[in-house]
Amino acid sequence: MPRRTKNASPPETFSIWTSYTDLMSNAFMVLSLLLLLTIAKAASNNQNQKPRFPDEKAQKIIVLPAAQYNFDSGSAVLPNNLKDAISQNGADGPILKAIVKNIEEIENSDKRVDLIEVIGHTDGQEVGSLRCNTQKGSNLDDKLEEVATRNQDVGILCPGSNADLGLMRALAVVKELQKIQSQKKQGRFKQLGFRAYSAAQLHLPNNGGFAQVDRTNNAKRRRIEIRFAQFGQETTPE
Repeated sequence: MPRRTKNASPPETFSIWTSYTDLMSNAFMVLSLLLLLTIAKAASNNQNQKPRFPDEKAQKIIVLPAAQYNFDSGSAVLPNNLKDAISQNGADGPILKAIVKNIEEIENSDKRVDLIEVIGHTDGQEVGSLRCNTQKGSNLDDKLEEVATRNQDVGILCPGSNADLGLMRALAVVKELQKIQSQKKQGRFKQLGFRAYSAAQLHLPNNGGFAQVDRTNNAKRRRIEIRFAQFGQETTPE
């Protein structure tokens, strides 16, 4: 009979299936990590491809408040301090300097400025039927183009509504800017176009939305806004 050893150990067993399972588990973890990295990279690329604006915090707007530049009631004739703030004795005033500075900042951020848009805002006081010189009620339908395109003073216009009054004041600012532009020899300001708009009493300051009915004298709502825009390509939905 073969001799038995008292303390002999059983033969060592090796499971190939256990090793194979461990290997596959590790491979799955590595592949999962690579997949997550790929997804994260794709998401980052998509984020970078979103439209970017020169300053996504806010559009650049210059505001000329009534508390500082106050038009006479029902009038669009520029107050003297507003004229001087645009230009005085041939020198750029603080308003014109701010316009030029904003244009430079916008165009340094890979955008272009083609237009200066001037928007007139009023408070909610009813204009009613004002008598302007010998004119009673609005004459904008008859005289507006003459003031905008010819050497006619905005003082000949008479408003019949706050929409009229806001447009008249915006146009008065535009005409003053155009006069200064014609005196410039060169520079970006020389190349710009201008547009005048009226918001009447519709919009509250500081992006406050549409105004509620308020017929009181409210200087905080009376203001001129100067915005900067570029030409777009017109399309018609089909």
